[in-house]
Amino acid sequence: MNVLYVGLARTIWLFDLNLLNPTGLSLQVVIDEIGKKYRFAKAPKNLLDVDEQKGLSFKAGTFLSSKGVPMLINFTIHTDGVVADTMSSTDVSTEFLVELTSWINQDYRLVLPRDVKKAYVSQMDVECETPLTNLNPRLIEFLKSIESRVKPSDGKFRPFDVAGLSFWTEDATKLGAPAVFKFERKFQAPFSANHYFSQAPIETREHLDLLNEFEHLLKS
Repeated sequence: MNVLYVGLARTIWLFDLNLLNPTGLSLQVVIDEIGKKYRFAKAPKNLLDVDEQKGLSFKAGTFLSSKGVPMLINFTIHTDGVVADTMSSTDVSTEFLVELTSWINQDYRLVLPRDVKKAYVSQMDVECETPLTNLNPRLIEFLKSIESRVKPSDGKFRPFDVAGLSFWTEDATKLGAPAVFKFERKFQAPFSANHYFSQAPIETREHLDLLNEFEHLLKS
C-alpha cells in the first residue's frame, strides 16, 4: 500500500477538565501563552470564545518535534478533554500533548489526571493497485448487471466499480464509540488512479499495518 499523504492524525485525551485545575487558577494567561508558544495563526482571545460543539480552538500552530522538524498542529480544549491534530502521524500529535501538558504542569501547576482515556483517528490517502472486486470475483458479474440496468440521462455509458468498504461498531452513533473504519475510492478521482481514502480509529502506524494486511488479503 503506497501512502500518498496523511490527511489527519488525531490524538484524543479524555478527562474531566476541572481536574486539571483544582486550585481554580485563571486560565486566561495559559490560553494566551499557548497561542504564543506554538505560534497559532488563530487562537481564542478569552474563555468566552468557547463553542459548545468545538471547544476552545487553536488553529495552524507550529510544533517542533523531537526530530527537530517544525510540524503543523491544531489543538482543541473541550470540557471532557483535549484533541491534537497533525497531518503526519499520531505519534507527533501525542508528542505535542505530552510536551504541552508537561509545560503547563511545570509553569502553572496544572496537573493532568492519572486516569486519562486515549483515542485516535487516522485518515490517509493511499494508492492500491489491487481492485476490491478481488474480494469475490463474482462481484464483476454483479457490476455488469448494474451497468446493464442503468440508463443515464445523457445516454453515455459509465462503468461501475466497488466503491469501498466500511466497518463500525454496533454503537457507532453514540458518544465514545470508535470512529468508523473506511476504505473507499477517492471521490472524483479516476478509477485508473487507484486512489483510495481510508479512516481508522487507531494510531497512524497501526492504520498502515492494517491497510497492508488488507492489501495482502486482496492479493490472495
